[in-house]
Amino acid sequence: MDLSALVDALRAEALDATLTADGQIVVNLPSSRDQLILGPSRSGSKPRLFWQRRTFLGTRTNECGYLEWTADPRPVVGELLGYARSNGQGGPQYGPVLDALRSNGLDAAIVTTDGGCHQIRVHLADGTRLVIGAPESLPPRLAQVTGWQVRRMGPGDRSTVVYHSAPQDRDPEATAGGPDINLMAKHVARYLAEAGLRHDGRRPSAAPAPEQEVTAGAVARLIGELSQLPCHQGGLDGPGGALITISGRDGGNATTTEIPAELVSRIHSVLLSMATVMRPYEE
Repeated sequence: MDLSALVDALRAEALDATLTADGQIVVNLPSSRDQLILGPSRSGSKPRLFWQRRTFLGTRTNECGYLEWTADPRPVVGELLGYARSNGQGGPQYGPVLDALRSNGLDAAIVTTDGGCHQIRVHLADGTRLVIGAPESLPPRLAQVTGWQVRRMGPGDRSTVVYHSAPQDRDPEATAGGPDINLMAKHVARYLAEAGLRHDGRRPSAAPAPEQEVTAGAVARLIGELSQLPCHQGGLDGPGGALITISGRDGGNATTTEIPAELVSRIHSVLLSMATVMRPYEE
């Protein structure tokens, strides 16, 4: 295999590779900007390439090895791609992001997707997970991030955007912000805290409540009790009041309760908050 052909194959995979005048290949790693220096090995009975990592200042390191040098460049290209895109290369760039998330109580980790890209994921107690990208996958360097996108993924890969500061594909209902790491981490933690106040943290938020926990009769009784609590903004016959009828699924055991305007307003506020925080997952 000619070295120039290997350089062309590496460039076809978006790796920054050049062939020097003295017959060495220099591959600039996208994350750290360190270099891999490859050249024909003079040892061994089979053709091999010796590689060594150097810092971006050109200092040699102890990280080195051999690759089989065959007529087909694909095995060498695959090895170098795997190395350049590994968590070990990209992960250190995102240490500050992981630290910010963890300081807000989120157990975050960098994972490799099926396509060889990277994302930050947080697995939640209810079986859902947060997927953090910029906006989808993470660029090789943290300095290249222009904005964050945080999705909450549910069963069947249903998702909702809970934070978005990337310029493209903006969800109008997602809270916006800049590429600030701490701003993103604090908002995500606040979102989960609000969701936890309205949910037990174990049952998926899109799942219906079990029948033994909530019944029509129980809801009717509680609303009836609420309507009898002291009202400071008018009586039952004041403007804005409402009649609420609660019944079983079959229409039986119906109970109608008259509630004051203040309670109507509070129920509306609670439902609006829940619709915002726990709305069904949408793609």
